[in-house]
Amino acid sequence: MRYKDVGVDLDKHWAVHREVARHLAGAQGLYTRWLRIGGVDFTLHVDGVGTKALLALEQDRLETAGRDCVTVNVNDIVCDGFKPEAVVDYVAVEPQHLDKAPRVVAGVASKAAEVGAALLGGETAVLPGVVMGIDVVCTIMGIRVANTRPPQPGDVLIGLASTGPHANGYSLLRRLFKPDEEVCGSRAADLLLAEVADYSSVLEALKKGVIAGAVHITGGAYKKLKKALGDRGAELNFDVPCLFEEVVKRGVEPAEAYRVFNMGVGIVAYTDPVNLEEALSLLEPYGPKAVGQVKESGPVSVNGVEIW
Repeated sequence: MRYKDVGVDLDKHWAVHREVARHLAGAQGLYTRWLRIGGVDFTLHVDGVGTKALLALEQDRLETAGRDCVTVNVNDIVCDGFKPEAVVDYVAVEPQHLDKAPRVVAGVASKAAEVGAALLGGETAVLPGVVMGIDVVCTIMGIRVANTRPPQPGDVLIGLASTGPHANGYSLLRRLFKPDEEVCGSRAADLLLAEVADYSSVLEALKKGVIAGAVHITGGAYKKLKKALGDRGAELNFDVPCLFEEVVKRGVEPAEAYRVFNMGVGIVAYTDPVNLEEALSLLEPYGPKAVGQVKESGPVSVNGVEIW
């Protein structure tokens, strides 16, 4: 089974990205664009929870959708060296779900407070005929507090553990798993609704120069790492958690899985080998493991799956 089979054509999606990028302004990072104002770099970044929000709605765990919406944005801007300062949200619902919107916003507010960002406002839209269920999106403003550099040959790649699929591939996951079935010793809905890991502390490692950069494994999965590498290559090897092994067992080809899911690694940080031990120590809360190395050229090979 492919992502395309449930309505998400990644190749077409990336082609649209390339087309709309022609209209963008500002300086470009891996995940963000920014402007320098008064000597300070500011970024605005937007992302949503996708169809994970539908599962949260079905399971009556709407605060999770709000919290995840903040976290996916924070994790992106952190990789470009930005600290979150302010958040606004956009919650769109069918009319019968309007009374649930405050619980989503409560989740946004709680997570924003945890990462030190102010929730400045937002929009709640009732869109019959446009939205099926609920859609949750956040925009975050950040200021630069650390600099990064591109990966270089010889850099060690450090994998930081994910808490699950985070917020990607849920149109496919909802086809593969029934919420109440037992998977890997747990209820499937509980595994799939695990909150997105908050990697905001990665900023400290960047500020101290212990790591040189980080790649958030989100939409497009390990193509994000290839994008960061450019003409460089890399080889990664790590143990895949049970849930993702089950995804492959249920018919998703490995070549597809590694371009849709994080497969157990939510961020790949990179560092000069001389900083490796200090980096592993500083990143210890994320269960860091050295998983590979940057090469002069070639594809990204992840557990034997090549990604160009």
